[in-house]
Amino acid sequence: MGIGAELNPEPGGTYRIDVDGEHFARGEYREIEPPHRLVMTWGWEGDPAVASGSSIVAITLTPDEDGTLLRLRHSGLPNAAQRDAHKQGWAMYVGQLKNRLTRA
Repeated sequence: MGIGAELNPEPGGTYRIDVDGEHFARGEYREIEPPHRLVMTWGWEGDPAVASGSSIVAITLTPDEDGTLLRLRHSGLPNAAQRDAHKQGWAMYVGQLKNRLTRA
C-alpha cells in the first residue's frame, strides 16, 4: 500500500505510509492481536477533512474453510463523500492483496 512506510507496530506506536510521494497516511496503533486483529487510527497529513489519526480502521482475520476472511471496518469518517472515497480505496487495496495471495 504505497512506496514506503515508517512503522512502529506496537500499541501506542505510530505509522506513516507514503502512498505515492504526495499523499501520506498517518496514525497510531491501538490494538495488535497477531494474527487475528489490528486496530489503528487513520488519516491524511494536510487533509482537514480526514486529518491524521482522526478515524479508526479495524481489521479482523478469521479462518474460513480453505482460506481467511478479512473484515475491514473504517469508522469516524466525516461525510458520505469521504466514506465512498475510502470504501473505493480499501476495495482496491484488499483486491490487490487478494491477487498477491492467490498467486503465492
